[in-house]
Amino acid sequence: MRTSTPSFNSFFKNPLTVVVLFLAIALVLSFTPPKHTQRIKMTCVAPIRPLQWATCFCSNSVYTFFGKLFSFRKNLYTKKQMETEVASLKNKLLEQQDTIYTLQNKLNLLSESTIVGKNKKSNPIPADIIGYDTSNFRKCITINAGSKHGIKPNDIVTANNALVGKITTVNGWCSTVQLITDPSSRIPGRVSQTRELVIVEGNATILCLLKYVPRWAKLKKGDEILTSNIGGFYPPSIPIATIIENEIQGGALFQTVKVLPKVDISNTERVLVLPN
Repeated sequence: MRTSTPSFNSFFKNPLTVVVLFLAIALVLSFTPPKHTQRIKMTCVAPIRPLQWATCFCSNSVYTFFGKLFSFRKNLYTKKQMETEVASLKNKLLEQQDTIYTLQNKLNLLSESTIVGKNKKSNPIPADIIGYDTSNFRKCITINAGSKHGIKPNDIVTANNALVGKITTVNGWCSTVQLITDPSSRIPGRVSQTRELVIVEGNATILCLLKYVPRWAKLKKGDEILTSNIGGFYPPSIPIATIIENEIQGGALFQTVKVLPKVDISNTERVLVLPN
C-alpha cells in the first residue's frame, strides 16, 4: 500500500503551518547578530528595489502632475477673478471720469461771466442737449429745460462763451433751439476788427454766410464776428463765428464770405440759456 508524501504546495495551503513557519523565522532572526540581519535585509530588499524606485517615481510624477493641474486651475480661476475685478474697476473709473467731466462742464458753463455779465435781467439757466434735428432744411436741437425752468421763446442760447442760437418753441420740461446754422436764422453781427455791420445767415451746413458785406470792406481770414445790438434782440459782443473764406466775384456789390461758428454743436453736451 503506497502512502503519498505531502507536497510543498500542500504544506503552504495550511494557514497554521505558514504562521508557525513565520514565527520560527522571526524568532531565529531576533537572536541573529545585527550584522547578519542587515545583510539578510539587504539581500531580500535588493530584488524589489527597481519596483520600489518605479513606484516612487510614478507616485511622484502623478503627484506633480495633479499638483500642477490643480495649481493651473487655481491660477486660472484667480486670473478670471482678477480680470473681473479689473473690468469692474475700469467701469467705475470711467463712471467717475464722466461724472468729473460733467461737473467740470457745468462749472465752466456757469462761469461764462463774459456773457452772463451782459444779461442782467435774470440768472442763466443751464440745460443738457437731449436731441438733434437731422433734417437738411432745419437745424435745431432739443434741450431738457422748458417753461417750468423759466425758459421762454426767443431766449438766447450760448455755449463756451459763444452764440448757439435762440429758443423757438417751449414745452413744460423741454425746448427747441434754432441753431445759427439754420437757413431761416438771421443774426445781426459786426466784424470785430473792422466794425463792419453784417448779417450772419445759416445755410444748413456746418458753415454760415455773411450777407451784405460791401465789396470794399477789408475782411480777411481769421476775423471774428460778434453779435450786434442792432434791433435790440441779441446782447452785443457775443462771439458768433470766424471768417474762413471771402472772395469778390466780378462786378458784384457784395463779397461772398463763409464763416465757421464758434460752437461745434456735434461736440457740445450742455448749453446756457440767457432769458431775453
